[in-house]
Amino acid sequence: MSYWVVDANIAVYTALNVTDGLEHFWERVDKEQITPCAPRLWLSETTSAIRFLHSQKEITSDEAEQALRAIHALNVDIINEDEELCLRALELAGKLRQNKAYDAFYLATAEKLVGEFWTADERLAKRSRKDLKLSWVHSISEI
Repeated sequence: MSYWVVDANIAVYTALNVTDGLEHFWERVDKEQITPCAPRLWLSETTSAIRFLHSQKEITSDEAEQALRAIHALNVDIINEDEELCLRALELAGKLRQNKAYDAFYLATAEKLVGEFWTADERLAKRSRKDLKLSWVHSISEI
């Protein structure tokens, strides 16, 4: 079984039809029978991103609700954070010189599952490959 850890930004962009390449991303997930996964914080991050867009009046209340329903319909497996994962995220965040460990939780989850990590954050993908030598980190622009 193959695992792809999916960044919250990919889910939000998918739900709001922001990026064309995402259709190919999800087609590939289906075709190759890949299991999309994310750390538990993905639920909070996707909800917060949708709430932010609504608060900025970029989407309506109905669109926010529809987006969250679409995000949950992606059927992303949620991986609970345990002590080991938290410690690894702390270490990776330090190596990336990040003040917060959110991004590192995705990296630690992919590492734990021996899977790939996909993000719409081009900068994060490049830094992870360059600074941490993580060849299994990808930007959605690669699809």
